Amino acid sequence: MLKKLLTTLFIWSLCTIHAQAAPEPEMEEGASANPKYQVEMVIFETLALRGWTEEYWRPNPEIIDFEEAEMPPEELLPEQFMLSEQVAKMTPEKGYRILKHSSWILEGKPEEEAVPLIIEVLPEESHQSRVEGTLTFYKSRFAHVQLHLELERKIPERLLAAFAQNQHTEEAFLPEFWRFELKESRKIKSGELHYFDHPIYGVLMQIQYQGE
Repeated sequence: MLKKLLTTLFIWSLCTIHAQAAPEPEMEEGASANPKYQVEMVIFETLALRGWTEEYWRPNPEIIDFEEAEMPPEELLPEQFMLSEQVAKMTPEKGYRILKHSSWILEGKPEEEAVPLIIEVLPEESHQSRVEGTLTFYKSRFAHVQLHLELERKIPERLLAAFAQNQHTEEAFLPEFWRFELKESRKIKSGELHYFDHPIYGVLMQIQYQGE
């Protein structure tokens, strides 16, 4: 879709990085120590309204499995963040609202040992968006991230009629909030910036190898 391509190109134009990453080793047989990474995530809303009516949105996204998930470790301090420069450019005037910017030191455990981390954005006001889901980070031959997120966002009043028509329902049957799913798994190298695309919201992620 042309809109997604343009959005992706714009985000990447914001996010030029000159990372000086330590060499990232491949997983070797018999290796016992798990490598450590700084893992950084930025969740943002897209303020453009066209995404609401350009696609059909399932009313009941897949249920997120929190049974084995745990809370993330203590977050790093803002002065340790890797993506502050990029986030500073993603302003409401540019069409973005930052919902969460977090960074942690995580072990690159084997996939079968990796535990999903609970990701939450709790609104301060009743009209604001809510995010919940999981982030799973693991290391096989390469590092991988798995995201399963849901954004619960209030349907804009000016779009109620158009959104109802797009969803093939009556306006009176619409809930106040709608849930949007983002689910993706991706290989990610140290120093690379990744953009997880969605018409309503998105995620920027970068990892940095820290050693063993």
